[in-house]
Amino acid sequence: MRIEPYLLQRCRPLTVMAFASACFAVWGIASPAVGAEKPNPAGSFEIPAWTFDRGNAKVCANPYIYADYRDTYLELVAGDGGQAPWVVEYDVDFPVDATYTLHIRYVATEPRPLELRLDGREAATCCTRVTRAAQPHPYFTKNPYYVPPESTWDRYGAQWEEAAKLPLTKGRHTLALTRNGPGPNVLTLRLESPIAFPKDWTPTGSALWLPQSKGAEKTRHEPGSEPAEFSDKIARLPPAYRTAFLPPGSVNIATLRLAIENMIAEFGPRYPDGPQYLKQLDSLGKRQTAARGGAQEQRQEIEDALASLRREALLAHPLLDFDRLLFVKRMTYSSSHIYSDHVDGSWTMGGNLCILSPMAPDGKVTTLVPELAGGLFGRFDLSFDAKKVVFAYKKSKDHGYRIYEIGIDGTGLRQLTLDTSEESSLRKRYGDNHRFEDCDPIYLPNDQIMFASTRSQRSVFCFPATVTSLHVMDADGGNVRCLSEGPVNEMAPSVMDDGRVIYTRWEYVDKGFGNVQSLWSMHPDGSHSAHVYKSDLVLPAGLIDARSIPGSSRIVSIGAPHCGLSVGPVVLVDNSINRRTPAGMTNLTPELDYPGMSPHPSGGTFGSFKEPYPLSEKCFLVSYNLPPRDHATGYGIYVLDAWGNRVELYRDPNISCFQPTPLRPRRKPTVIPRLAWQSETGKEAMGTLFMQDVYQGMTGIQRGKVKYLRVMEAIGVSWDDGWRSGQQGDGAGLQASAVSLQCDVNLKKTHGIATVHEDGSAHFTVPAEKNLFFQALDENYMELQRMRTFVNLMPGETRSCIGCHEHRTSAPPLQAGRSMALNSPTETLRPQPGDTGPRSVHYALDIRPILDKHCVGCHGGKEPRGELDLSGELTTLYDRSYENFIKKGLVSYLNDGTGAACVAPEQPLTFGSHRSRLVERIREAPCKANLTREEFIRIVTWIDANTPYYGTHEGKKNLKWKDDPDFRPLPLAGK
Repeated sequence: MRIEPYLLQRCRPLTVMAFASACFAVWGIASPAVGAEKPNPAGSFEIPAWTFDRGNAKVCANPYIYADYRDTYLELVAGDGGQAPWVVEYDVDFPVDATYTLHIRYVATEPRPLELRLDGREAATCCTRVTRAAQPHPYFTKNPYYVPPESTWDRYGAQWEEAAKLPLTKGRHTLALTRNGPGPNVLTLRLESPIAFPKDWTPTGSALWLPQSKGAEKTRHEPGSEPAEFSDKIARLPPAYRTAFLPPGSVNIATLRLAIENMIAEFGPRYPDGPQYLKQLDSLGKRQTAARGGAQEQRQEIEDALASLRREALLAHPLLDFDRLLFVKRMTYSSSHIYSDHVDGSWTMGGNLCILSPMAPDGKVTTLVPELAGGLFGRFDLSFDAKKVVFAYKKSKDHGYRIYEIGIDGTGLRQLTLDTSEESSLRKRYGDNHRFEDCDPIYLPNDQIMFASTRSQRSVFCFPATVTSLHVMDADGGNVRCLSEGPVNEMAPSVMDDGRVIYTRWEYVDKGFGNVQSLWSMHPDGSHSAHVYKSDLVLPAGLIDARSIPGSSRIVSIGAPHCGLSVGPVVLVDNSINRRTPAGMTNLTPELDYPGMSPHPSGGTFGSFKEPYPLSEKCFLVSYNLPPRDHATGYGIYVLDAWGNRVELYRDPNISCFQPTPLRPRRKPTVIPRLAWQSETGKEAMGTLFMQDVYQGMTGIQRGKVKYLRVMEAIGVSWDDGWRSGQQGDGAGLQASAVSLQCDVNLKKTHGIATVHEDGSAHFTVPAEKNLFFQALDENYMELQRMRTFVNLMPGETRSCIGCHEHRTSAPPLQAGRSMALNSPTETLRPQPGDTGPRSVHYALDIRPILDKHCVGCHGGKEPRGELDLSGELTTLYDRSYENFIKKGLVSYLNDGTGAACVAPEQPLTFGSHRSRLVERIREAPCKANLTREEFIRIVTWIDANTPYYGTHEGKKNLKWKDDPDFRPLPLAGK
């Protein structure tokens, strides 16, 4: 058999598509084979394991690939199919006589050795090891105590193994892998030759890639033109995956059949032509098979007939039973990041709110707000009774978005959020890009309106872009109130069927920049903020445009990159399965892979999706962009189903169309009562937390070890902080205003500690409207585990959790009697030893005095002991001792890298004071001699706060300002 070079076109790195391993090499990001440090072989080629010619392995998807930076193996593997013996065979054409080295890339969580056979004869035993990721993420490389997590299937990365040396003659040979029992997950076979291959040789059989053909033109098979062997192998894949091996827009017969069969079964007489559609599909499928290799005109005629059938079958969906469709026309945003539509995406004016009626490709389109023509329309929301529309609108590129409302009959236009004198003064001080942008409005069940706005005056950590935070206002635009203290962006809110609001929240408490735009929910009054999905997953970088599905607990969303427009594949989320692993995530359009920091290359081939509107779990309206990527006029309105079939419903060739919404009433969700809270004059607003058992979810920590919970606050960057830092040169790398040297970017504040009782329970009050996270401490106030996200409590709010890092859907464990913490009065946070109250963690205040008192006598001067200078000599942004602690790896911290950095959850004692050589040293003589308990606690608290240098953004940080009276002031709480 011969597989055409077309297959190279379909290969994509880190993708659900099957030939990804070949592409790893093509794109230069291959994980090296064992011995890869040796000179490159003269000739080599790879075989994706699932492309076997004969065998009983199951081609399956690895659901955990996106969970963890360590989980490096690909999506499709040849795994255990439940039959014994397990066997796969490959017919391979070898181009030269040589002794080939066979490498195999595989995954095994327990020993599952394979017998390698060559032309029917036993050749070697291979794949004998248990695999695991060989290298830690870069943010652990300076930590000599790093130990990979305990063995679990999703934490076992793929590894290469040299399987055998095989003396082979030119021509076809059969390689077989077999085992009398379940086999490992096999990814790729790689064959290397010391002799170069002929220049005109092309891979045949299962061999797919040749280095010297890297620049060769890649062709694409039209349906029906591919070799029979190719079709047979593609048929092993889950039906939706096969779309990636077809030209964009081609009909996937398997998925179309599933869709039609489902509509027949679910809707019966409401889908009367379904049986006829199936007959037509079967007939066209047979014609396509018979025409394989025939004339291109004949094949194209069949494909056109299939496309017509797909269009008719999908547009006849019984759920498309409404007459009018509301949507927005505008030029495609030019946004540089998922969060920056309002910053740098909204430059081209034009468009309007529009109504398509009847709801058909040839329906009439009318504009709803002609009096605002010439401006730019953002997102909108239709009232529950379908009588009003609230929308974001900006008059020109020099104005900010404002919230407007209009009746669906075109009457009653009014502006709800207004220009203010405060905004004018802010723009004069900080520049025109610092203006109030009111975006993403939604109607709430209690008749208020929620929206995202920059009125919170917060800035992105990495550069001075404005942040949108969720706000709420009355129906007439009065009583605007910010609902969250989140340091960075909150976007795209939507009311769920149960009355909660789901939205995208960007955060990085001790996590890297990017890849942490996850789904959260809150009550309409801002209380009960809760993680919905993705906070612990590396890919996709973000989930946005989330909507709950009518009659379902599932959510539909878009998987978006961090950098670039917030578009990508359509993702179905079921967090009842698991909130922390990709098992709860299904890519409905798997020809588009999940993007990371940047848009995935697959979007350039297959287009991108935006703003899905669910009619059910299996039928959606969506905006879809044909290639080229994100064209200014490229998005149209499509019908999409759960198998990835799609058809165009409406398109304007002159402008993009977004946010398709049925123009009809919908059920008004439950009204969740607001918190009732009365402030006491002069007292800080408080909330209350109850933890039932801190040990639930804290793997490996012996009961009785946790003594306290330290309550910490993560503090962001204000407009003023970011602007001043830029003017003063106070930034550091990705930190617009320096906080640390490659560590976290949040200022950290400790509010005190609470007691953990013997049964693991704790019950205490905390300050409201703060970004709080918690650290479980041992008797020495050293961190055992850290919460790497934050929670806001509204005044008077009471929250509870089962344990530390437990799954939120877990049921409380059965226990005898009442939790010990509930048998005592609610505890007020108290200072830890050495503190007098809440304080910022600030190196010059916390650590520098200790070093001057105990350390610089040995580790100072011209020849510091151990070549470790702990002097207070000032550097550009820090001091000498701080930089040496970080650069010499004496403290264990999580860095501020990008992409996957620090996203995946870690087990207790993976980082922090227990993993720092500095702490080990100060617990021994002579360093221990005169160190007080309070000083020791100060040091470990600083390390467990992720080693910040600054506890304030006030003043001037750069050394060039050293003679300025405002040079590096202490935090207010420390003065």
